[in-house]
Amino acid sequence: MNDAEPVLEASTSGDVLTLSIHQATINTEDALRMQNEFRVLFLALPKNIRTVHLEISEVLAMSSRGFETLLLIHQSCVERKISLTVSKLTPIFHRLLSRMGFLRLLKIEDA
Repeated sequence: MNDAEPVLEASTSGDVLTLSIHQATINTEDALRMQNEFRVLFLALPKNIRTVHLEISEVLAMSSRGFETLLLIHQSCVERKISLTVSKLTPIFHRLLSRMGFLRLLKIEDA
């Protein structure tokens, strides 16, 4: 993925912000870009947003910085009292989240 392409795609509908990650591997560089993209999005977030829906449809592997980014997204939502739901996980990534203990933090929506 080149530097010009965003890691996160965002759209809003009513009070829901949908963030999509369509990349098989999130390396450190991608994760840093994703953190920056998320921070910019969250700074401009409309006040009516009550839910962030994170779609992880193609991710198979993620660097530790990528997991740090998931924690940043989770913590940002908690601080603003915004619900966070994660969906469209590949079976491989679901197992990885389970091993890393993220299933206790994140609300996973089955596809």
